[in-house]
Amino acid sequence: MFIGRPGLRSLREAAMHGIKWPIVFIGVLILIVVSRSYPMVSAQSRTLYGYVYSTSTGKPIDATVTVNQCSYEQTVDTSVSGSWQIQYPYGTLGTVTFSAAGYASQTFQLDLNAQWYYSGGIVSLQPI
Repeated sequence: MFIGRPGLRSLREAAMHGIKWPIVFIGVLILIVVSRSYPMVSAQSRTLYGYVYSTSTGKPIDATVTVNQCSYEQTVDTSVSGSWQIQYPYGTLGTVTFSAAGYASQTFQLDLNAQWYYSGGIVSLQPI
């Protein structure tokens, strides 16, 4: 036997009656809107980021960064500050290549199986 507010037959009914449903509804709507505004990242993806500078001047350069893994390839250009960021899938081995007009390209082996979800570094390219 439940003893509580008159007209309520059970503890569950009392708990459901005490919930402010408009507030719950608004909270769920806010959660949906916020979650849609952020890109979803797969649990199996990784983020690689960094900066590209000129060896001779020490200043950021306009470069292209390409990540290759078998048939997967993704390319991104650096920003004005020389920064870049790429998300790539979890996998076996791949390469990352840095290239810019008037500079010698550099290619590095990349272990896409690494447990680091965010990895980065600074690369400097030598003028030709």
